[in-house]
Amino acid sequence: MANYYMIVTNAIDYEWDIDNKFACAGFPPRNKKAVNRMNKGDKIIYYVTKVSKFMAAVEVTGEYYYSEEPIWDDPYDLWPHRIPTNPLCFIEDTDDGIYIKDIWDNLEFIKNKERWGSQVQGSLRRISEHDYKVILSAIKK
Repeated sequence: MANYYMIVTNAIDYEWDIDNKFACAGFPPRNKKAVNRMNKGDKIIYYVTKVSKFMAAVEVTGEYYYSEEPIWDDPYDLWPHRIPTNPLCFIEDTDDGIYIKDIWDNLEFIKNKERWGSQVQGSLRRISEHDYKVILSAIKK
């Protein structure tokens, strides 16, 4: 049975992910345990901050690994806790992404519409299968 997650990233790092065909997802040390629990077949949605849009869905294809190889543009963090992934679908241009407010009435994890920003903070969060399917369907359109 798959687990479902949402990665919160920025537009610059998202461009790297596209250029490198979503080869892996990287996380800071605070997410090590969660990433280590991910399994092949788990699904991940990409959410890009500042533009507030859902942009991609990937599938975990292997096991957790640690690497300090700098592959993202973030000068402050290497995102060394990594998991190999494969893209299921993605939108290249953030102008074309799925604006969170356009679908949030159908999302279970957006409980407070007035303070929704706090619900998409951090680099990783679990989401329900329902929310994954709503977001995936919107991205595929």
